[in-house]
Amino acid sequence: ASKNKIILAANESAVTMPALVIKGEKVAPLKFQSDKDRYRLPQTTESITRERMNETINMTGAEDAIKYMPSIQLRQRYIGDTNAPVGTRTSGMASSARTLIYADGVLISSLLGNNNGNTGSPRWQLIAPGEIERIDVMYGPFSAMYAGNSIGGVINITTKMPEKFEVRAEAQSAWQNFSQYATKDTYETQRYSGMIGHKYKDLSMRFDYQFLNTHSQPISFANPALSTTALTGGETNVTGAFLNANPTNGPAVVQGAGNINHGQQNNFKWKLAYDFTPTIRGTYTLGMWENNATASSQSYLKDASGNTVTSGLVNIGGKQYNLSAANSPTFSANIVNQVTWSHGMNLRSNTGGKFDWELIGSLVDLSTDTVRAPTGVGQFTGNGAGRTTNLSGSGWHTVDARGIWRPETDLLGKHEVSFGFHHSQYTLKNPVNNTSLWQTGGSAGGTAVQNLFSNSVGKTQIEGYWAQDSWDIKKDWNFTFGGRFENWQAYDGLNQSTVAASGGTPAHLVAINQTPHDEFRFSPKGKLTWSATDRTVLGAAIGQSYRFATASELFQTTTVGTGASAVAVNGNPNLKPEDAVSSEASWQYSLDKGRLRASFFQERIKNAIYSQVGLLPNGTAASFVNNVDQTDVKGVEIAADINDFFGVRGLSIFANGTWADARITKNSAADAAAIVSGNTTANPHAADPSEGKRLPRVPEWKANLVTSYRVNDNWSASANLRYSSSVFSQINNSDTNG
Repeated sequence: ASKNKIILAANESAVTMPALVIKGEKVAPLKFQSDKDRYRLPQTTESITRERMNETINMTGAEDAIKYMPSIQLRQRYIGDTNAPVGTRTSGMASSARTLIYADGVLISSLLGNNNGNTGSPRWQLIAPGEIERIDVMYGPFSAMYAGNSIGGVINITTKMPEKFEVRAEAQSAWQNFSQYATKDTYETQRYSGMIGHKYKDLSMRFDYQFLNTHSQPISFANPALSTTALTGGETNVTGAFLNANPTNGPAVVQGAGNINHGQQNNFKWKLAYDFTPTIRGTYTLGMWENNATASSQSYLKDASGNTVTSGLVNIGGKQYNLSAANSPTFSANIVNQVTWSHGMNLRSNTGGKFDWELIGSLVDLSTDTVRAPTGVGQFTGNGAGRTTNLSGSGWHTVDARGIWRPETDLLGKHEVSFGFHHSQYTLKNPVNNTSLWQTGGSAGGTAVQNLFSNSVGKTQIEGYWAQDSWDIKKDWNFTFGGRFENWQAYDGLNQSTVAASGGTPAHLVAINQTPHDEFRFSPKGKLTWSATDRTVLGAAIGQSYRFATASELFQTTTVGTGASAVAVNGNPNLKPEDAVSSEASWQYSLDKGRLRASFFQERIKNAIYSQVGLLPNGTAASFVNNVDQTDVKGVEIAADINDFFGVRGLSIFANGTWADARITKNSAADAAAIVSGNTTANPHAADPSEGKRLPRVPEWKANLVTSYRVNDNWSASANLRYSSSVFSQINNSDTNG
């Protein structure tokens, strides 16, 4: 109290305040602390609170809350997109397994895969936007508390518990105009949500519900390479196609639009919290997300009578095109049904005294996860032959036990030692079944019997032991250091695939039981921080981390070729773990009403895991998951957060920008395989080397600007901008045509 002064205005008189008596040595601690504060984690952190979300973001999904954070890139193709991974400073949006995302201790990052598809995308849908209290984005793998999947960073989402009876309801609608080629339409989305919560003595509870009815613009276009097949006389003459170039600038023809999605999503969330004592709280969270969606196509092709053409052989520019190619019709569709359950439990003490502890458990179960699609012509020919891709029964669980020891003895300064144990297991079950009735999934007789086309099964498991010391050496110096031991296992791997045989033998299943693998690694971490002045803080951090392969990278089954030359490609069960060494130098300056920050970062990864061209045992070149010898990233990140900007009361800005030079520096073996594959008309850059090229989906420039103006206590307005330079999806940067 002696450090604070009360300044009275000229017309105010002194007021005598009643005496305040504090009993005991400690004041009761806050019931909530972020992991960053509780464990004194060393990472550079940017946070967003509920107040700022309300003032600056039109949130249609939980992921919207982070899209203006420094260096964050969110793949959100439309409202309600279920494939929305996160890119960070050094990792692209297709490297989803390099970012850990937690919601109240529940891991919503899907470490079943490392991609921007269904197996790798975070389960954002398990969080209702209205329940978020704050989000902390921690950059880099500099804390021993987190696994090697924190190479890109860690995103911690904290939800709010009510302090009294609360009821909330919200309705939102959005419209989008879209015009490309011959598609011109307006797509509408509605979101309805509600919450009811209450606190009775030591028990608090809340229930959240959200319904999302979403429509997307076309996500893809039917864009086959320019045909060289001569006419045979049985083709339908059509008009309406657009001459174009494909992503690698090979000549192509746009025939229509695809993946026009319509989805209906329900999100139910129950959360209970009970204060056993003033310093011990237990919470339980139960979530259920349901998604029923369809994707359709639109043909641009018209015959001489003006009728839309969707199947058969057609004549475009004097060449033949087959719209009904087996297993890959030009105009297709799919039906998605998903139900995901999540459970989370947390029991923690928060005394702020000599010792605190925490127990966390989470479970995510993909109880229903199917995608049904035709193998003939899609929605235009009814309920014909098709395949069902199934992830039902896949999922993961995590267990963490953590402690904090705050010794009272001065050991060359003050220490806070945190330590813990981590266990997680990920189960992949991914059968693909043939069916004669793709819309319903049954056979021709109407029963549920199906023929297995392929199967991918496997498990991965990590056990980690870690310790970390936050050491206040002197008044203005802190050294946080620690290490993490990790034991990784991959087991129960089974691959089955249907291949055709020579000599007229029917197609048959080929099964491979993958050999179990295990790895043991140690990851050291350290950060030195110096408070140079009351306003200036300097930091230097370095850390090593290992990102182990996911189940789909190890066990995902694909088939290359046909007939006697068919080869089953079963992922890569021999993948080496990614070995990352990351460093950061940071500067932060506190303003009277805000702060400025600059971070200089570097990352080198050996054995980085990407999809690339390689040689199969029979000498065929194919694209599959493999290790890249080495990648290097260097860059700078700048952020400014200022209130009452330029002296304008109520005007706030949050601006940030990132420059990153991200390159593949060594990859000779894969480049040699790419040269063997040769160039084609459709892909004239197939044999280009990857060394020296930019990392996939890591833009050179990213920037965000969030401005808000508080008119008074009841009204505010905001305007936001996001920018990203162009990116490549191929490791040899061959996709130059955006």
